[in-house]
Amino acid sequence: MERWLAETLRGVHEHLLHADAPVWAALGTLLRDLSLSWNYLPETTQRELEPILQSVQPLSEGSAQVLLEELSAYEKAIGRALAQAPFIRYPAVRDALVAYERMSVLPAEANRARIEALLTAGALAEPQAALPARAETLVRTLYAGQPFAEYNASTAALLGLAFLQANGIAVSLTEEQASQLVHAIAHQQPLALPDTPTTPDPRAWSDILDELAMRYREPLARAERALRETQLVRLENLPTPIRTALQPTPGPSFEWRYLTLQDLIWINTEVTKSPQRYSYDRLEEATYYQYSYRQSRDVPLQAARFLWGYLKYRPFARGNLATALIAVLAFLEVNGYDTRLPAEQAAEWLLQVVQRRKHPLDAIRQIAAPTPLGKQPTPLRELVHHLIEHYEEALHRLHEQESPRVRT
Repeated sequence: MERWLAETLRGVHEHLLHADAPVWAALGTLLRDLSLSWNYLPETTQRELEPILQSVQPLSEGSAQVLLEELSAYEKAIGRALAQAPFIRYPAVRDALVAYERMSVLPAEANRARIEALLTAGALAEPQAALPARAETLVRTLYAGQPFAEYNASTAALLGLAFLQANGIAVSLTEEQASQLVHAIAHQQPLALPDTPTTPDPRAWSDILDELAMRYREPLARAERALRETQLVRLENLPTPIRTALQPTPGPSFEWRYLTLQDLIWINTEVTKSPQRYSYDRLEEATYYQYSYRQSRDVPLQAARFLWGYLKYRPFARGNLATALIAVLAFLEVNGYDTRLPAEQAAEWLLQVVQRRKHPLDAIRQIAAPTPLGKQPTPLRELVHHLIEHYEEALHRLHEQESPRVRT
């Protein structure tokens, strides 16, 4: 009976990660309460709700508005059931900011609305989810959203541990376990979260966070610093001299060839067969994910970063998945890597990354191999036309999988 509730929770979770329309925040809040109260609703009400949830699939901004209106009629029933359900404490925006400040030892400068959307998404767990599973959803969502300039993995870890302690799970980690938690979050590996029940901690979130920071800040911060030594960072966060050196300059590039904003707009137009509306800010952010810190020579790593960043921002109204596929393959090809991705597997390959079933770096390494010496480079537009022709069926499938996105 819960199939369509689970499907709706997943869909709204993804939209909250990537979209900024108010309807998703409102719907996310209502669905959070519905999920928490589901097992306490009368069966007749559950049976009424399931076809409503099914009817709006696949979710789009329009169907989300319809669902919000439909569910509003059940708010009183949801409220009554929620009053009977076990109380689960979720953090608020101010608590996430406190967690960041405990890790960075600096005042937080972040978009509060963005953090609120991520916290709402992080609370969208299925009704039967145990506390460690809920903590994992919260942690992974906060990290995926990257709301802070730094310390995202350790902040997510600290907030997740506080969530567990507040809700009655004993938090007793060694320094090594705390450090490994940060690495697991950053590398999308299984999380070894505490699961031993204890008495819920009734104190304020700030007090819980202070206590946990005293115990774990050093190993969490140490792990975060180690990540920064190996991870790529956003171009605008680099010092000016490094940023200037890394930005592409007119004319041929001896070491790197980057796709420009105009290249991505052109690729999107080619794969959708017509010009699409787009968000300039999101397009710029996605494009910057090609660049690396310390002039990394690891092309697959930068391609993975580019793919992840593009899928995070999805700047066009239509054709984002198809554009992502062609753009990342083109990026690899123009930077000295052949791509060995069978046409019949291409759509599934990308969807595994989109649905977080495969890490972007693993996906890139699966298909990329250094170009043999002596092979002549292909002009970008000629290369893109070849890729579009070769992956025509995959692009069609990706178009079918994607809900339209309207950006302003």
